[in-house]
Amino acid sequence: MEAVKEKIYTIIVNGEQVKEPKQTLTFVEVLDIAFPPPRPIPNDDYSITFKNAKSTPHNGQLHPGGTVEIKDGTKFDVTPTNKS
Repeated sequence: MEAVKEKIYTIIVNGEQVKEPKQTLTFVEVLDIAFPPPRPIPNDDYSITFKNAKSTPHNGQLHPGGTVEIKDGTKFDVTPTNKS
């Protein structure tokens, strides 16, 4: 019997191509890809937007505690917010 190959997804995070084995990503997992820990800014002080996701809606904002189902070509923009 042949071993089943797991799918590796190619996504874009802040303009960088990333290989990701998981199809569903959390806010913190995307944040960790963009800004690996330790981070000088708390997790909730970041904004994450996505485009071309498998989940519905296909485009939007990922909030703390949220998840998104990805596919090849899903794009994420992760930016620190200027909360004060």
